[in-house]
Amino acid sequence: MHKIYFKDRCMIICKPDEQALADPNSVEFHIGEHISIHTLVDMFEASESLSRIYIPTDNVEWMYRRVCAEFKEVDAAGGLVSNKRGDYLLIRRGGLWDLPKGHREEGEDIPLTALREVQEETGVDKLKLRDLICITDHCYLRNETWHLKHTWWYDMLYTDPVNLTPQAEEDISKAAWVARSSLPPFLKNTFPSIIEVFREAKV
Repeated sequence: MHKIYFKDRCMIICKPDEQALADPNSVEFHIGEHISIHTLVDMFEASESLSRIYIPTDNVEWMYRRVCAEFKEVDAAGGLVSNKRGDYLLIRRGGLWDLPKGHREEGEDIPLTALREVQEETGVDKLKLRDLICITDHCYLRNETWHLKHTWWYDMLYTDPVNLTPQAEEDISKAAWVARSSLPPFLKNTFPSIIEVFREAKV
């Protein structure tokens, strides 16, 4: 299964026998010979209650690549950073809570992108890079072109105390350590893809 997020909604490419196809707030979309990303966007915009579009297919990976080809694809990476107390590092950007992340520079290895972006956006360094948690997909319209951002999310451990420094030029107004028990209200004011990262990390 692959999820591609459109703001707070998503398109899901899955097997035809997925139980999720019974979701009452969704529709099935069967792709023919031609794909138009505008058709999918128009479906979301025509109904405020429509939260998910399912694309059932026997070949999930092939269909996923076919859909991705309709976008201008960009790569990014970020981190789910915890400390020795088990707190998690969150940033506030554009009025929502988020995780530090950013675009990959040309020729840069994805793990290095993740480390660099966390350091730039929060001021935290000397991070221990651990396992890849998941990859999320998010699409957005910029300069009249639809982009699809693939973000690699890594588990990271931070052990040294430091004053957090939010990167103001990236519209980050705050960086904070949040205890695991205090996460629920923060996750009610974030992006669905960030909730997916925490879910995949089993937090």
